[in-house]
Amino acid sequence: MLKLHKSFTAGLFVACAALTACSGGSSQDHSMHGQNAGGDQAGGGMPMNMGDPNATPAKDVAGAQLRSGAFTLLPTRPPGHEQAAGTAWLAIHPGGTTATLEMTGLAPGTKYMAHLHAKPCSEEDGGGHFQFDPAGPEMPPNEIHLGFAADAGGRGFMTAENEKPAEAAKSLVVHPAEFSDNRIACADL
Repeated sequence: MLKLHKSFTAGLFVACAALTACSGGSSQDHSMHGQNAGGDQAGGGMPMNMGDPNATPAKDVAGAQLRSGAFTLLPTRPPGHEQAAGTAWLAIHPGGTTATLEMTGLAPGTKYMAHLHAKPCSEEDGGGHFQFDPAGPEMPPNEIHLGFAADAGGRGFMTAENEKPAEAAKSLVVHPAEFSDNRIACADL
């Protein structure tokens, strides 16, 4: 019985090791705090740029055309977000676009997503996503997404960059990462 148990345990170990190696998994952190926020992938298996918390915030980009707006709550927000507030910044500069958001009053530890939108907040809560190419894919780099998680105090921050100027973007909309129809807040830019 002991011999059978050792064989089974060794076989299980080998099988688990093989599955890990073949799955393409890694120990890399795919949390919402990095450029690879949420582990989302663009076509071809390349990681999508969902923001970089260490990038220069939009309000600090030298020589940029800077737009900013305070977030206003939307009626589609899920329960528990009645105190959500913050500011969004959009910097248009020779290197492209930088978008930053800072928020408070979010659910601690919850993952969120923000997108630049094509309409102001007063029109259809920002309308659809802003896209550099309207016929292109609904993901970066054709769109600007900011993926982040609220800290233990309910604060969230993220900056995303794109090499193209997003001059026609009108607003930034935030929603829980898992529930894109539950828009929490919108900031006109």
